[in-house]
Amino acid sequence: MKLIVEILFGFAAGAITASGLFALVSSIGLINRFAAVTKTTQYLTLYDNMIIIGATIGNVMFIFNICFRVPRLLQVIFAIAYGLIAGIFIGTFSVCLAETIKSLPIFVRRVRIGAGLGWVILSIAVGKCVGHLLYYLVLYKGG
Repeated sequence: MKLIVEILFGFAAGAITASGLFALVSSIGLINRFAAVTKTTQYLTLYDNMIIIGATIGNVMFIFNICFRVPRLLQVIFAIAYGLIAGIFIGTFSVCLAETIKSLPIFVRRVRIGAGLGWVILSIAVGKCVGHLLYYLVLYKGG
C-alpha cells in the first residue's frame, strides 16, 4: 500500500511540476524559439510531452531514491554532456526571461554597452556551463 501511495504521489508531483515549468517556459516562448531556430515546429507537442515525462521521471527517481551505478568514465561523459546542455538551457532561459520582462534593454542602457552584448550573454552561458561541470565533476558526491 505504501508503494502505491508513493507511486501516486510521484506521478502527481511530476505532473504538477511539469505543469508549472511548462507554463513558465511557454509563457516566455522558450520552446517555440527552440523549435523555430531548429526548424522543428511540427514537433511542439512532442516537446511538451517530453517536459512532462522528464519532470515525472525525475520526481519518481527522487521519491524512490533511484541511483544508477556506472563506470567513472561514463560519469565524466554524462557530467560534461549534462553541464553543456544545462548551461545552454539556463542561458537561453535567462535571456528569454530577461527579454520578456524587458530587463535586457534596461541593463544595456544602464551599463552603457554599445557593442558586445552577445559576449555578455555568451559569458553568462559559459559561466553556467563551467559551474555545472565543476559541481558535477569535482564537488558532487552523489549516489
